Amino acid sequence: MRSLRELIHARAADEDSGFTLVELLITMVVFGIAMGIVTSAVVKVQSYVGSVQGSADANGEARLALADIDRQVRSGNVLYSPANETTPSTCTASGTDAGTCMRVYTQANGLERCVQWQLIADSTHAGTNLLRSRAWSPTWQTDGKYTGWSTKARNLVGTPSAAPFTLQGAVTSSSSRYLQVRIEAIDPRRKGSVVLTSALAGRNTNYGYDAGLCSPAPPS
Repeated sequence: MRSLRELIHARAADEDSGFTLVELLITMVVFGIAMGIVTSAVVKVQSYVGSVQGSADANGEARLALADIDRQVRSGNVLYSPANETTPSTCTASGTDAGTCMRVYTQANGLERCVQWQLIADSTHAGTNLLRSRAWSPTWQTDGKYTGWSTKARNLVGTPSAAPFTLQGAVTSSSSRYLQVRIEAIDPRRKGSVVLTSALAGRNTNYGYDAGLCSPAPPS
């Protein structure tokens, strides 16, 4: 029968021998599989968080832009027909892209001004559109008061299924009718888009304001 000392020496010898090559290979394979599972999970979580953030940003910007348009139109005195607008820098002549630009003479926030909105291709993000606006004084040619274009919303659908601005009723230079606004934002989370719509009417458009108040537009 082996003595206690011999048993202790035998156990120490086994421990000093370490792992065999087969054991090391098996350990490495198991560890690699575990790391792959963990990495895949982290990537999926990051992708989901990015999609959620992208969706929230796009929807948030579009909703804020729609709120601005709502305020300006409801305090508007002249609504210009988007069907007579186009997308060059002035956005004031008839053209093939009618409906992507809109003008309104408004007194929102107590300021008499002309405001113009435009949906245009985003040169920094291929295949998407951005929504931008600018404003000017009706007498900008003498007082020099006008702003450049300011981006209000990005990540919008590059080819929307309908025009963003439509004035209901017969096409004339201005009217007291309803303005239909439609903003289509890309939603990465749903791999589609979210459509925001609103029907707006200027409260003061029936008082006979001059339809030429916002023409011509200042340079871009």
